[in-house]
Amino acid sequence: MKSARLIPLLLASVFATSRPAFSEPGEWEIDFGQISEAGQEILDRFAPESIRDTYRFYTADELSSTFSSMQDALGGGRLDTLAGMQPRAREILESLRANPDTQGYAAWLEARMDYFEMAAEVERAIPSPVPSAPPAPALPPHPASPKPPLVPHPAESTEPAPPRKPAPPAAAPALLPPHPSDPPPVARPAHPPASPPPTVEKARNRYVESQQVWERKLANRPPPARAAALLQELKRIFREEGVPPSFVWQAEAESSFNPAARSPAGAVGLFQFMPATARQFGLRLTPDDERLDALKNARAAAKYLKILHDRFGNWPLAFAAYNCGQGRVAGALRTTGGRSFDDIHDRLPAETRMYVPKVAALIRIRENVDLNAIH
Repeated sequence: MKSARLIPLLLASVFATSRPAFSEPGEWEIDFGQISEAGQEILDRFAPESIRDTYRFYTADELSSTFSSMQDALGGGRLDTLAGMQPRAREILESLRANPDTQGYAAWLEARMDYFEMAAEVERAIPSPVPSAPPAPALPPHPASPKPPLVPHPAESTEPAPPRKPAPPAAAPALLPPHPSDPPPVARPAHPPASPPPTVEKARNRYVESQQVWERKLANRPPPARAAALLQELKRIFREEGVPPSFVWQAEAESSFNPAARSPAGAVGLFQFMPATARQFGLRLTPDDERLDALKNARAAAKYLKILHDRFGNWPLAFAAYNCGQGRVAGALRTTGGRSFDDIHDRLPAETRMYVPKVAALIRIRENVDLNAIH
């Protein structure tokens, strides 16, 4: 029904008008209260009465909860949480794509839909075992019909037999209860266990962290349309900063190669810089936000990757730190005594566990370069 799509489309329309007119570029976060009020006003003014009576716009708390839940799921450790949010994330992505003014948010979410979809895929590929039903109780024996009593045969006699009295009518046999050959069905739990068994969870983690699985998923995906116009300059910048030029494909995982990509938390640009990190690498936020400049954004990303590689000693750990932060990676290495991504993967967020093999798969597919072979 068309009416069922009205609210998601209104969401996209309101996003286009929700930015404060005098906010400093890159320093604002989404004002969910403003979005909710504007959306309800549009609904009240333009929607048919039948729609107004049936629907209401998202409240500020609902909007905040939806986006916070998505980001929390990406930053958490549970694949099943991501899988459960996949349909809602897809709906929101379609809403953001519907309006030209929300393409920046759409680009951010589009680059992360793979994680929701991969989490749903692994649940199908490695399902949790269905709890077995308890054994059926033993069936009682079927009651047998009683045998008639034996009547002794009368002795032979020469006297005429007296006339026999008519026998009384035989009593109708008692009806036997039905034999319980089919026991009642045993109720199964309506929902799977809150978390999968450890063996299943471990197998699922290995699945989503497999570069080969990601290569299969991405093999037939064409490069983003914007990539061709940017690649030559981006590779030149990465080379100048001492970073392998093939690593420019990290931008596909960060922003779908959209220089205007914007996250709900405030990260902006081709390689998704938060305001504080952008300043550390010399990007100005006013009067113009230099994070929106693809080349300046790329140079900052290359410098940052080089610093991370120098600190952690290999590129998979550098990309992991780029995604979830230096402190998270350093803490995991310190706790485990590990030296590689494989040593600490189970202590990293779900997004990071998939981000590193996804970037590696993109580099392999786009450039035929093995990330793990580069030192």
